[in-house]
Amino acid sequence: MLKDATYKEKYSMLKFWMPQVIENVKKDLKNEHLKNDFKFAKKHLTGKNINKLTTEDFINVYMTALEQEENAEEIGEFITNRWLLKNSELYDYFERALSQITADFTQLTEIEPSRAQGIVDGAVAQFGAPRTYIFSVMNSVVFPKDVYEKLDTLAREDQKKFENAKVMAQEQLAHETLKDHYEQKIARLVDKYEKKLQGLQKKYLQDTESLRKQLTVLQKKLNA
Repeated sequence: MLKDATYKEKYSMLKFWMPQVIENVKKDLKNEHLKNDFKFAKKHLTGKNINKLTTEDFINVYMTALEQEENAEEIGEFITNRWLLKNSELYDYFERALSQITADFTQLTEIEPSRAQGIVDGAVAQFGAPRTYIFSVMNSVVFPKDVYEKLDTLAREDQKKFENAKVMAQEQLAHETLKDHYEQKIARLVDKYEKKLQGLQKKYLQDTESLRKQLTVLQKKLNA
């Protein structure tokens, strides 16, 4: 399915996953590609501070470049190489798995479906479906089309679950932060009013003692 695919074709398949891909390699893009390709930076980032680019900025710039630039293949190759370097454990897994089929696995044209599914299942168990899908597309792993489609579906489902869990975690954190805020506020108010009550109690005792002394003096005068 992907054996002869261009980088442009691969990144068309990976469009949904560009945020994850770019997040993984944006330092390389900023520190290497943008600094070394002045013409590219000037064309796509005029008026912008490279050091303040957001992930969204990188995604927009490089998705456009991969679709429109004459050197899109070079850009795609750069992104792919950097991503693969940062995910070398996936390469090690696939190298071992494919070597069990044939020592010269680069010559494979398509992996038999059941064997392909077994390789996918093992990778997903270790690395998750999204990374497995991204690696497979980038590295032109010759899975059958239906295996790719199933993996793509699973990866999107897993990503959705991850994002939902992330939202729930953020909401829980916000709730706990708010709870802590009000607990601290209540504690400060309690402390404030305890001190105020202590002051009132002290004044009450002082006033009571003063009144007692006055009554004692008055009693003596009455008895004189």
